[in-house]
Amino acid sequence: MSNVFADDWVIKLQESLTDLKMTATNLDTKLDQLTISLAKLETSMEDLKNITSNQETRLQLLEAHCARIPDRLNEDFALMKSQLKGYRQFLWMTATGLFGLILKAVYDAMTI
Repeated sequence: MSNVFADDWVIKLQESLTDLKMTATNLDTKLDQLTISLAKLETSMEDLKNITSNQETRLQLLEAHCARIPDRLNEDFALMKSQLKGYRQFLWMTATGLFGLILKAVYDAMTI
C-alpha cells in the first residue's frame, strides 16, 4: 500500500513539475513579449522626443519672426479698413452720379 501511495505521489509530483515547466515557459514567452513591447515603446518615445524638439524649434523661429512685426500693426490695419470704407463710399457716390449723368444725357438725346 505504501508503494502505491509513493507511486501516486511521484506521479502527482511529475504532473506538478510538468505544469510548473509549462507555466515557466509561458512566463518566459510573456516576458519576451513585454521586452519587445518596451523596446517599441522606447523607440516611439524617442521619435516623439525628436518630433517635439522639431516643433519647439519651429515655435522659437516663429516667435522670433513675430517679434519683428510692429506692435501697432493691428492699429494700422484698422486705419486702413476705415480708409477703404471711405474710398468705397466715395466711389459709390461717384459711380451713382456718373450713372445719373449718363441717363440724363441719354434722355436729353432722345427728347431732342
